[in-house]
Amino acid sequence: MSSTPLWVPLVVAGIGVAGTLTAGIAGALIAQRWASQREEKTWARERAREEQRWAREDEARTFELRREVFEDFYQAVKALARRAYDHGYGFDGTSELPVDWHADAAAKLTRLGLYADRHLAAAASAAYGAAWTWGQHTEYDDPDDPEFYGRQEKFDQVEYELLALIRQALSVPEGDLSLPLPGYAFEERAANEDGQS
Repeated sequence: MSSTPLWVPLVVAGIGVAGTLTAGIAGALIAQRWASQREEKTWARERAREEQRWAREDEARTFELRREVFEDFYQAVKALARRAYDHGYGFDGTSELPVDWHADAAAKLTRLGLYADRHLAAAASAAYGAAWTWGQHTEYDDPDDPEFYGRQEKFDQVEYELLALIRQALSVPEGDLSLPLPGYAFEERAANEDGQS
């Protein structure tokens, strides 16, 4: 017979079982912690991706709103200038411009102020002011008035600057910077030819 008491193997077996259980629990806790950390990192990456996607969508939506506002104002100020021109030549059939003949462009200028930077907003205001002045100070059916063409030229200059700033704000690529903006080819070509003569 052995001289080892019975309680010693039982204690050793209990310690082995307790060690195995402790190691199993500790291993499960460590694995759970690693899985939680991995999951947190995955969620953080997903959140960052979602935030980036939302930011891109917001930027695209804002760009579309800006484009629409700029386009609406540009068309309104061109219509305002056209009305001044038609009034000066007597094409509109009314001897007096209506009191609110400039209201549409004024409202669109206000809206443009929300989306434009300072330079573009100032150019838009200058274009509106030039068109308004042209129409307000033009006599009906009197295109021979020398100031008529001076006011028209002033509008053309500020409208050109406005168009250049709108194109820049909308990131419209300019291929050859020596070429004039669309709609101004003849005027600039004539000016360049006069300057070379």
